[in-house]
Amino acid sequence: MRAFSTEALELYIPVIQEEVAAAVKEWVAKDSCVLVYPEMKRLMFRISMRILLGFEPEQIKTDEQQLVEAFEEMIKNLFSLPIDVPFSGLYRGLKARNFIHSKIEENIKKKLQEPDKESKHRDALQQLIDSSRKNGEPFSMQAMKESATELLFGGHETTASTATSLIMFLGLNPEVVGRLRQELMDKEEQGMELHNLNIEALEQLKYTGCVIKETLRINPPVPGGFRVALKTFELNGYQIPKGWNVIYSICDTHDVADIFPNKEDFQPERFMTKPLSDSSRFQYIPFGGGSRMCVGKEFAKVLLKIFLVEVVTKCHWTLLNGPPTMKTGPTVYPVDNLPTKFTSYI
Repeated sequence: MRAFSTEALELYIPVIQEEVAAAVKEWVAKDSCVLVYPEMKRLMFRISMRILLGFEPEQIKTDEQQLVEAFEEMIKNLFSLPIDVPFSGLYRGLKARNFIHSKIEENIKKKLQEPDKESKHRDALQQLIDSSRKNGEPFSMQAMKESATELLFGGHETTASTATSLIMFLGLNPEVVGRLRQELMDKEEQGMELHNLNIEALEQLKYTGCVIKETLRINPPVPGGFRVALKTFELNGYQIPKGWNVIYSICDTHDVADIFPNKEDFQPERFMTKPLSDSSRFQYIPFGGGSRMCVGKEFAKVLLKIFLVEVVTKCHWTLLNGPPTMKTGPTVYPVDNLPTKFTSYI
């Protein structure tokens, strides 16, 4: 939790802005179209490597391609059959995971050599290490590598999916882009420095937040979650015994929620009115719900708001294939990778 506290998020903002600005500049400079989904995965991977795992830009430059390929291989084989023989999905997935772990271990060892006084809490991995030191817990390299891999998966795969959906929905709804630009212009006139954001400034961007919420309503990046029934309960006349594995669907929950009229339409303003009541809070669950809600929820919101500020103020874009077919595996993505032409707005 300390890795995603307000104080920690404040430290991450400059790095996020730097990486997003560099990526947007690259997209605008391209004569050809940009395949948005692969580009988003690269961008979010770089951000996650830097602010979650504390990799330096030079390190990322050296290892990025190998790490991205290894991560793709691991994710592709997440749900493979449990047969560990050469060339099976599980074998390839474990081999990729072991390579990722080796690179993370190098970084952990480097951090462990730093004296306590030099720990700047500048990344989530450093927070995990410092927390372990402070509490006097026995240090487990394996547990640390697994936590770091989970951070890397949660921190870039889901945000890449949502950033892609944002480009898609805004490309299909230019009037929403106009309203976003108006909000940002109004804030600038009131003295907000869009090139130098902080948590307080991001919290003031209400309509920007609503655009993200509406995107997560229609295209939640994660389709659902796995849980275990802690006690026997009944649901719609069916008894679910204690100890059973259950899956809840985020997509279906949003689809049947009666608190969203005209649910097929992209209407960010629906979230400008009163917040969800206690009785309806489980009808909107892009980050899950209850005590097991996504720990990186606030990090995702900060990252996506900064992303929107950059793309909306720096460029126009056109979807070259129109509305894409969406697929899930394991997160939501466009089958055609969303080919898009970006041009400068300034």
